[in-house]
Amino acid sequence: MSNPLINPTKVIIPVDAAIAKTTHWRNFMAENFPETDVKALPKAVYISKSDIQDMARYCEADDSILGVRAYFTLENEFKEGEKNEVKFIMVLVKDTPGYYNGQDLLYIPPGLGMEALSPDGGELDDSNVYDFTRPCPDCCDLTSPLFNGGDGAKKR
Repeated sequence: MSNPLINPTKVIIPVDAAIAKTTHWRNFMAENFPETDVKALPKAVYISKSDIQDMARYCEADDSILGVRAYFTLENEFKEGEKNEVKFIMVLVKDTPGYYNGQDLLYIPPGLGMEALSPDGGELDDSNVYDFTRPCPDCCDLTSPLFNGGDGAKKR
């Protein structure tokens, strides 16, 4: 494969930089949605270990899979003053000629044995798009400085 997306994207940043970036996000959201209770503003999403392992199995089943792309979503059309959940959906990205940034693999390709990995046996219109995130603040670590910007980061 010659696609540049095969290169690792892992970048470890200092905890202080992570706190600053998440603080920038919270400030941005609070300034742009002043009518929303700051405690209800989206801060993160949670993805279970099991879901990550399932996606990894798909990657292992097909050498042309470059990685995973996440798209931000809203559960419903935005309406002022109504609760809505910011989440993201994930889709495998395939190395395909003519797609410099890889092609979203929206449907399970036939014959790869990937149907067996699908929780519904590939029956849901053969979709390969996953919505298995849980929004935060509903399932956050309320003591984390990434959540609240505090200086509660403890070095181990």
